[in-house]
Amino acid sequence: MISRKLFLSSLTVLGAIIALAPAWAQDYPTRPIKVVVGYAPGGGTDIFARVVAERMGRALGQTMVVDNKAGANGAVGADQVAKSPPDGYTLAFVVNSHVTNADMYAALPFDPIKDFAPVGMVVSTPLLLISNAAFAPNNVTEMLAFAKANPGKVTFASPGMGSPGHLTIEMLKARAGVDIQVIHYKGAGPAQNDVMAGHVNLQIPTLAQALPHAKEGRIKILAQTGLTRSMQSPEVPTINEQGVSGFQSDIWFALLAPAGTPQPVIAKLNRALNEVLSSAETISRLRTMGGDAMGGTPAQALKLMQDDQLKWRNVIKTVGIKPE
Repeated sequence: MISRKLFLSSLTVLGAIIALAPAWAQDYPTRPIKVVVGYAPGGGTDIFARVVAERMGRALGQTMVVDNKAGANGAVGADQVAKSPPDGYTLAFVVNSHVTNADMYAALPFDPIKDFAPVGMVVSTPLLLISNAAFAPNNVTEMLAFAKANPGKVTFASPGMGSPGHLTIEMLKARAGVDIQVIHYKGAGPAQNDVMAGHVNLQIPTLAQALPHAKEGRIKILAQTGLTRSMQSPEVPTINEQGVSGFQSDIWFALLAPAGTPQPVIAKLNRALNEVLSSAETISRLRTMGGDAMGGTPAQALKLMQDDQLKWRNVIKTVGIKPE
């Protein structure tokens, strides 16, 4: 049995720790913060992360260093953060594949929801349904009619199994009842190259990836996938407008900390994030990259993550995608 003296001594130490916690959080951060990105440098996730990290670092008075840990659709980097000390010095910058990975990998070593504490949503960007310039249909209505008349003849270039582009076309196939052949590539770049070359009919890249090629006439934009039109391309109609009611698929990016990170630290990070995302300069910079600043509370971020996981889990089960 523990002695009364030792017990009281332990209580004293615990009380001191609790008393010091608010002061420690108030001083945070006292050293650089690492932001882990689960994708290679130069991609959309990495570019958005660097824009926000640089500005948040200024707001917090400390450097935020982006560390790329690519692999397994972002899961390698996320796993590192999930297992890091919950002290606010190691964060994850994730895309919505983070929540779908639970249903794409049979042995994911972490829970995308339970093992993280959201700091906040960062940015969203619409996806575009595009085709090569020679593809006969010019909009979604014509494309779906063509696909129904030619089952299995329409081809789609996916940037990878379980990617937002892949899951979006699977949802469209299921909702519209069409047979479109999906061809998986190792990344959006090779997929888009084959679409532009006319080897594959369709792709669903981000707005920023597609617009330059559309302006050159190398591809056609058939629709955007958001529920409403994007401010970056208001002239492009949505799939929802073109007969597939309620259709919606956007990419979002979020900043997460390990579960158990003290609430005052989360609150301080969230304030800095919202400060950055509300500045006209950041909003303008993100829009040039095809993104819309989001922000909000950690609770709102958690709700969006949970809702998105359920939405795509139902799609994955409906179309019969098996975990790897």
